[in-house]
Amino acid sequence: MGVALLAAVSTAVWIAVWIATRGEDEPPVRYTAEMPSAFGDYRLAGPGESLWDKTGIGENLDPTTETAHATYLRADDRKSFIITVDLDPVADVSDAGKGDDVISMILGTSVESGEAKSYDPGPIAGKLLCVQYAVNGTTSSRCLWGNGTALVTAQPVVTSGPRPTPGQTATEVRSFLSELHVHAVK
Repeated sequence: MGVALLAAVSTAVWIAVWIATRGEDEPPVRYTAEMPSAFGDYRLAGPGESLWDKTGIGENLDPTTETAHATYLRADDRKSFIITVDLDPVADVSDAGKGDDVISMILGTSVESGEAKSYDPGPIAGKLLCVQYAVNGTTSSRCLWGNGTALVTAQPVVTSGPRPTPGQTATEVRSFLSELHVHAVK
């Protein structure tokens, strides 16, 4: 059930990004980033462990070529994160507004959700928004961070145990952001 939910939400986000950017001339790349090999209690998935591969989208760890799709695993195998990183993003979350517009932006699909809340992104600055939502009775939380140079989405995937709250997810996303290094292209 968790992989099916992950596939549905991930596919919706990917399709929304593709529709929003198709047909546009590629602007010059202004930023580059290095995906962290680990953050907090998580490590980058190895061959055969990627949840992105299971959704059919595929893992991409180079955000300079296209949207990066990474899976990070916790040692206890009870929780993982799927994360996307877009450089020079088309979407801007610095003034995302309120209500359904923010939730649709964060989730990329229409679902039953709570109110998107803003959280402290830590020293990387920018805006960190998180929301709790339910699809087919299964709750989860998802976060979106942006600062004009990059846009990150983070979705915990839980195989057993309690579902994380948006605040708990925001704390782990802050840990990821502290390890993500975005640089201007010279």
